[in-house]
Amino acid sequence: MPLELNPMQGHVPVGFMAAAGLLRVAPQGARLSWNPTSQTAELHGVEREAILDHLVAHMAGRHQSPELQIADDVRKFDVEAFRAQYDAADESLAEWLRAWWREDGKDGKAETTDLCLTGGPQRMIKMARELAQDLDPTRKKGAEKAVRAKFEEALFGPWRYADARASWGWDPATYRPGALTSDAPTSMKLAGVAGAYWLAWESQPLFPCLHGQGTLGFEHRPRAWTWPTWAEPLDIHAVPALLRQPQEAPALGGKRYRSGIVFAGQIQWFEPGMVVG
Repeated sequence: MPLELNPMQGHVPVGFMAAAGLLRVAPQGARLSWNPTSQTAELHGVEREAILDHLVAHMAGRHQSPELQIADDVRKFDVEAFRAQYDAADESLAEWLRAWWREDGKDGKAETTDLCLTGGPQRMIKMARELAQDLDPTRKKGAEKAVRAKFEEALFGPWRYADARASWGWDPATYRPGALTSDAPTSMKLAGVAGAYWLAWESQPLFPCLHGQGTLGFEHRPRAWTWPTWAEPLDIHAVPALLRQPQEAPALGGKRYRSGIVFAGQIQWFEPGMVVG
């Protein structure tokens, strides 16, 4: 029987990304599907305790990974620096470089991933590095148990939104328009789901920047992101092919969703996804 990942909803951008990121870092042989009725994620080929053990081990020293040292932010990155990094990179680093930048920017800058919804003082990569440090099981005594609990919450819920971490705009549940709050959104306390947000972060290499187009799945007039779900269990080698041909989702028992983008000041957020016909 597959593991039911009830908090990871296929119509919610961060839920879809977290499930995809989980598959990307899961042990070899793992497969992912979506319940055709509830559209919740299902993980095949690995047991509950084994996947939690794997994720805890994965986070040991993760904040020191090469891609998290390149810069603090993806914005305003020099195209020549991108080329130099790419020429020297192994495939593990290169897939992150392809996810964040492409060469056809302006004024000597690389064009940035459309998944960068951060703004103002936020620094996308720095935020991830700090989150990875928080989730490092070796950072202090007792941290392993705490990190395991974060991933157990991420995979099996409920999401309590008790972590002072931002979702990079990927979680519609954290959208706080200033007109509907008593305080400015930038001054309000963060409330997030650390383990789920990290898994969403890990999905980015599945959505590379395409020359002359933008990040895989994005539309620009108006700005929106489209992605598929699927009912047939797929491994990490099959999923990228479907992401490039999302119109094939119904043939695999899935759906296509589109999420628009809204603003709160300088920061952007995804909206909940709507089914695309």
